[in-house]
Amino acid sequence: MNYAADPAISDANLFGAVSKSLRKDSRSVHNRLRSIAHDSEFVIDVSAAFGLPLVANERCGRWYIPPERIAESVYFKSTDGHTGQWGFSLRRLNLHIIDLVARSGGIVIVDSTRRGKRMPDALSKTVPIWCAVLNNAVFGVGKLYTSPTAVSASEHAQIEAQIGTWTQQFLRCGIVAKICAHLDKPLRPIWVTPDVSLILPPEPPTFDDFHAIVLCTASRTVQDGAERRQGYTYVQGAADDHEAWASGITPNLFWTNKELLLESSDYEVEEIIRNGNLKGGQSDFESPGIGNNGQLLDITAIAVTGIYIGKKKQSAIDHYNDITDFNTIIDLSSAPTALPDTQTTNKEILQLPIPDGKKGSKQFRADLPRIIAFFERTCLARSESISSENPLLILCDTGSDFSVGAALSILSLYYNEEGHIDENNKEPVKNRIDKDLVRRRLTLIVMQRKVNPSRATLLAVNSVLMGWNNN
Repeated sequence: MNYAADPAISDANLFGAVSKSLRKDSRSVHNRLRSIAHDSEFVIDVSAAFGLPLVANERCGRWYIPPERIAESVYFKSTDGHTGQWGFSLRRLNLHIIDLVARSGGIVIVDSTRRGKRMPDALSKTVPIWCAVLNNAVFGVGKLYTSPTAVSASEHAQIEAQIGTWTQQFLRCGIVAKICAHLDKPLRPIWVTPDVSLILPPEPPTFDDFHAIVLCTASRTVQDGAERRQGYTYVQGAADDHEAWASGITPNLFWTNKELLLESSDYEVEEIIRNGNLKGGQSDFESPGIGNNGQLLDITAIAVTGIYIGKKKQSAIDHYNDITDFNTIIDLSSAPTALPDTQTTNKEILQLPIPDGKKGSKQFRADLPRIIAFFERTCLARSESISSENPLLILCDTGSDFSVGAALSILSLYYNEEGHIDENNKEPVKNRIDKDLVRRRLTLIVMQRKVNPSRATLLAVNSVLMGWNNN
């Protein structure tokens, strides 16, 4: 558009339009990728300085770490740290990370944020709340540590006043004993940002009194377009909200094709993406399968229950006979798979294609009684109980929503606190189903797999199971 040729545009509007255009140009894909590569060097330096493994806070943090350097990933949401909305999420406990913390003496959690903040709320408040609650539950000390440059004294006091309440909610999950088995000293957050000079010690420091949870903000604080570097404009928090800018590039694709992408111009990067000229393409967020199904499935065993949850690695698996390690399958994936001939297979399969979104949530609630009935007819009715040798597989499109809801319902109805079916009483535990029990079974799942079931899915589970008490 020729702004100057349009007399209807005032000088103020012209300045605003030009500024907006320049800001958009400064945040091009090329500038973002160059900025991510630059910030990753700081992340690697922090890991070396503390001698601790790198952990990506999904999903932004994963961009800043070479895949081979990612020891684990976590999911701490910034919304749990937003002012006035602070919370300790029982859906995102991130307890799978405790073993790595204990073995390594600590971890470096990597994240970033866009302009306007020095560090994301996930690092300034959500993780510190998590540390304080776990410390209070395990050691009886709920002192909250926050960065004075990011959290005011007033906000700190308001958050700390709620640590006791969140601790009681966490204790009702009934898993503190399992944490105690791994955690021998408290967790302590330490903040590191590029805005504060990091003096690299000659040797990594030793922390005798706590496990260091180093919270590394990858990006410097700058205004859009304000910092030109050789060949690009620096973008603060360049990886944030990647769905809006990455055009199909994933962290693994970026690191696999790093040299090609960084050496290309803005136009060439767009052409490379548009023409599909990138090597690799495996998912960035997969877990290994079992047996010879590792190429087909991204699945996780739920403790000793004999239940596996997850998703298909491919958009569609041609035939269920290709899944050789499971004879009992509940498939809630929207992509169809050919059902085997019942005369020639010993597989028991319930196929209920459920789409994503609100429509899918409504359908999941309606189908949940059928899922429970299928479990009763197959896993409970047969003489050989469900086990790691005779497992149940539950699939959905994401591997973290409807499959979680189905497993959660089954665990809540039929399993005891140790993760076993009561062989003497295979009836649903109708009289003791309440929200605390459901929460404890959800904790069993989230300790094994990084999942984030939607609120609608959990409401569906509670609705169906609470209704079970009245039958």
